[in-house]
Amino acid sequence: MRRTALLATALVTATSASFSLGFAAHAQSSDEDKIEARVGAWGRNCKNAVAGKYKAKSMADVEISLGASLRASIDAGETTLADIKRSGLSYNFRVHHVPGKDPEGYCNTDGQGNVNEIKNMHN
Repeated sequence: MRRTALLATALVTATSASFSLGFAAHAQSSDEDKIEARVGAWGRNCKNAVAGKYKAKSMADVEISLGASLRASIDAGETTLADIKRSGLSYNFRVHHVPGKDPEGYCNTDGQGNVNEIKNMHN
């Protein structure tokens, strides 16, 4: 009887640990999905703001990419969803086919995805 009780306790403990690990992995995956959704949506916000500011002929003329060091930090798990909600995201941009020098620089968003800074590196 005692052996059966020990075996049952071990089985419940192993199942609980497995469930906990599975839940943690799911929560982490969910945060990764939310981060990527914000990267895409807030990048579109920057692209629209940059296109308007520099009067791009078309949206295809505006290139936007997440800052390289920020992308590496997100991929490494060093920047969390909470960090992004607190600090926002930063994107690099370049606008083609604008009379004069093609503007390029960065576009920052706040923790809600609102564009709060656009800086042209040529000015």
